[in-house]
Amino acid sequence: MSLLKVMSVPNGDIFTRIEVYLCDRCFIEINEAHPHANPENDVHYCWDCGFIKGLISEKKYLSCVGIGIANANATVRNGEVVIWIGKRPPWERTPQDIRNSKEYADWRKSVYERDKYTCQHCGQVGGELNAHHIKPFAQYKELRFELSNGLTLCVECHREVHRKGD
Repeated sequence: MSLLKVMSVPNGDIFTRIEVYLCDRCFIEINEAHPHANPENDVHYCWDCGFIKGLISEKKYLSCVGIGIANANATVRNGEVVIWIGKRPPWERTPQDIRNSKEYADWRKSVYERDKYTCQHCGQVGGELNAHHIKPFAQYKELRFELSNGLTLCVECHREVHRKGD
């Protein structure tokens, strides 16, 4: 039995008895009023562990943790709960999905602002500009959103860099 303690808490003019348990998987405290999975009388799991063990549905889990967005999703990956918004989980995102993301747009804008909207090769100010990845986007996933891995180039200089293979 994982009963940790019993508390009496004020409830108007009376005191209410609340039992506090330890999650049998992660050992955090769960009070009986907090949502938790209790598949058997002597086993208690917190909401996350109940979901990880498959005792709670995805819809019920998301609702309980306060995520009411229609296209929200949750799954267990490498023993941890992963929540995301949209059709495709983060680990299945294509390079095009990433290039169309807000995070990518923010990175490009930061590169342009740092370089004052100026091509760093020929000095062209404004016009059609590209945010170039110094270390290639496909090969260096961990550097995709690093400001230091970006360079503002005009379209012509960007083409030239890729023609040379830099």
